[in-house]
Formats: sequence, structure tokens, C-alpha cells
Amino acid sequence: MTNENEWVRYDHIPILETNPKLRRMLLGKRLSWTIKEDGQNVIIWTRKKKYCKKKTEVVISSHNQEIAAADIQGYVRRCPQYETILQVLKDYPLYRMVCEECAKGPSITGIKTYTEDILYVVDIYNVAEHKYLPYTQVYQLCYHYHLPIVQLYATTRHRTIKNLVKFANHVLEYCNTPKDYGKDEGMVAKTFGDDDEYIMAKVKLDIPRPIVERIREGPVLLQQIPDGEIMGAISHVEADSGLDGTPVHDMPLIAKAVAEECKRHLYSSKANLFGYYKKYMENRKQ
Repeated sequence: MTNENEWVRYDHIPILETNPKLRRMLLGKRLSWTIKEDGQNVIIWTRKKKYCKKKTEVVISSHNQEIAAADIQGYVRRCPQYETILQVLKDYPLYRMVCEECAKGPSITGIKTYTEDILYVVDIYNVAEHKYLPYTQVYQLCYHYHLPIVQLYATTRHRTIKNLVKFANHVLEYCNTPKDYGKDEGMVAKTFGDDDEYIMAKVKLDIPRPIVERIREGPVLLQQIPDGEIMGAISHVEADSGLDGTPVHDMPLIAKAVAEECKRHLYSSKANLFGYYKKYMENRKQ
């Protein structure tokens, strides 16, 4: 049973193309495909104060930490939608608002450009029912409160893996089509509470199928980690621990985060992480 004061971590979203078990799990289920915005994943929620149960406090969590780094909290609070989200939480205190914080300028991976600071609603977790709301309910709430929500591209149901993979390839073609703001990083497919089972999978332009080759009497060769995954790892470090712009502080944390991503997805690392770090910090300043 979830305590209303307990932090509910937003699950890591596995990659569809590289997970055969996940593809089998999605067969026969109604899937909602939403655009993946390229920002910082945060959860905004309220809890009762420890020494005064009649009062509540706002908590901004990152993907991995209950309390997000101070700079990320600052980015979230400066978004025009922040005050409206606080009103939603006042009206629905048992909701947890999962959002994507996207700063004005180049996105984290540089694949698109945002014209303003914006908070997109990604999901809403209902503590009372211990599950995420279906997309339709999230959309209706966002509509009435005038909040931006990640765009729904399609709803599908697939009976074969071949058909599922075919549609995933179509999704990638759509994401790769140039638009006014650039391209879309990818999409997320979700079951949205089908039979009380919540399953997510993502497809991204910069994530190829990992190719593992074994040379005779040689080591296993792994595909290099995509640029977008490196930038994403840096953004997680910023959200969890903060980046102070000092390489001696930031780089060990970034190297550790990238190594964890490589281990999780069977990638080999890239040597020049400092170059990605400089680009990330430059994008944040714009």
C-alpha cells in the first residue's frame, strides 16, 4: 500500500527494439503512442509536513532522487505552467504530476528547439488507486486546466511481433520527418492501465539495434552508445546531483552515469565525454 507521503519513482522506460521479452508483453494490448519530449523528467507532488500534518509542502523529484537538484527545481518553478500544476495538486492532493521540463532553446540532445520554457504533462499517478491515469483522463484534466500534454500520435493493438515492429519503424520515420521545431526524439508506447498492468516502451531515432559480434579468438564488440543517450545521462546527473560547471565536480558523476547506461543497454562508451559535457552546458545557457 502506497503512503500518500511516500515518493513514487517513475519507472525507467525500456527500449522496444532491443527487448524481445518486452515486445511479447505488448502483444494484444491497447497501446497509446505519445511524442517523447526532450527535456528533464520530474515529478511534482505534495506531502504533509513532518511536524505539522495539517500543512503540506510541494516536492519536486527527479527521475532518480526524491528531491531534485536545486537548479532543476529552479528551472521547473520558472515555467509558466508551474503555478497551474500547483492548483491541480490543491484540487487533487493525491495526484503525482509527472512532467517533462523543457528549457527555452536547444533541447537536451539538440534534436529540436523550444521557443519558451515549458512543462509538458507526461503522466499522472493516483496514489489513492495506486496506478497511472489513462491518457484520456490526463488529456481531459490538462484541457480544463490549460496545461500542455505530450501529444498522442496513435492508438494501436498488435497481434504479432512483426506487425508491432513494422509500426515502430513507421513511428521512427515520422519522428525523423523535419518539422518547424526540428525533429522528434522518439515516442513512448504505454498500456495506460490495461488490466491494471502498466507497461511502457520507447523508440528513439538515435538508438540502433545493438549489434554484438564475436571475432574468432577475440573479445565481444559492442555498439557505441548513441549521442542522445550520453546527453540524457548528463541531464539525469543534473537533475539528481546538480552541475556546478566545474569539471572536477561534474565529470566523475557524468562518467559514472554514462557507464551505467552502457551496462544497462550493452553499449561501449565513448572517450570524449568532456566534449558532450561542454555542449550540454552551452545549451543550458542559451
